[in-house]
Amino acid sequence: MNIKRPTQEFFGVNVIPMIDTMMFLLIFFMMATKFADVERDVRVHPPSSRDARPITEAPREIVVNVTSGGAFMIAGNQRSLEEIDSLLASAVKEDPHQTVVIRGDRETILQFAVNILDLCEKHGVEHTYLTTRKLDT
Repeated sequence: MNIKRPTQEFFGVNVIPMIDTMMFLLIFFMMATKFADVERDVRVHPPSSRDARPITEAPREIVVNVTSGGAFMIAGNQRSLEEIDSLLASAVKEDPHQTVVIRGDRETILQFAVNILDLCEKHGVEHTYLTTRKLDT
């Protein structure tokens, strides 16, 4: 006995579950990614330079932001010169090739950045950078 099966029409592939999965993965990776500019304080506006180039982030670099009011910020916390002195001493003890990046606001007094450079020299920090931004033309 022949049983007739109804013919099935092909309606296409349901891609909605795949799109949902991709959106969840995209959101997960966006939230799980550490952004490179965590140490960059947005309130600090570096001065301009014609030959400025981006600094590639070295592992375990210490970024010191010098605000226009002369405050020193590391990892979002305000620090005194004495605290930075002890921080640099312990960092250089751990890693002799420690890198220090100084981001000074263009409105700040240069002496504040020089104070940090003096501390780096005192502790023998090999790599110190004073950041600038590309000159607006």
